[in-house]
Amino acid sequence: MKAILRLVLLGFALALAGCSNIQQLIGSNEPKKIEAPAGKAVVMLTLTWTALDNDSARVALVLRGPHGEQMLSGKDGDVVLSPNGPSVSGKRFLLTLVPGQYQLMNLQGSWQTDEGGRSRQQPVWLPLGQTFSVQAGDVVYIGNVNVALDFKPSATVSNQAGRDFYDLVMSKSANELSNIQVQLPQGGSLPYGS
Repeated sequence: MKAILRLVLLGFALALAGCSNIQQLIGSNEPKKIEAPAGKAVVMLTLTWTALDNDSARVALVLRGPHGEQMLSGKDGDVVLSPNGPSVSGKRFLLTLVPGQYQLMNLQGSWQTDEGGRSRQQPVWLPLGQTFSVQAGDVVYIGNVNVALDFKPSATVSNQAGRDFYDLVMSKSANELSNIQVQLPQGGSLPYGS
């Protein structure tokens, strides 16, 4: 009888241990926020694109700030998840930045065309000049930068927070979004005022 009781208790203990491991694997219900490190800010944005040939599309956004320029790049296979339809070609970025003034300078990209049986890369360069600033402790969403890679290329900056926050939650980076402030960039001076 004692042996059976021990086996039952051992089985129960193993089942409980298994439940806690499964909970760790699938994630907890604990709130998880994006938080800025001390003295820094976190900026979220998405870079999306449409192209005549999405399989060969390459896109880069140049961001200039207090410590120079950085290039945010996306390519075929990168996607932003959408709650209301298919995913879109694009990439979500969470950037840890020092406080200061920033500028979305320009978009660079290319896609491939077949003309007369020959493959050719079609380059795109579009000025943006959109500015934003951040302070220490800020957690901000600055929007979606979308570029059309075609023979009449164009770029727009818009608020796609619903879709982009969904992508953030689905990536399990955060499940509590109340501290993220929407702060779309403002039109700046071109060419690239300082």
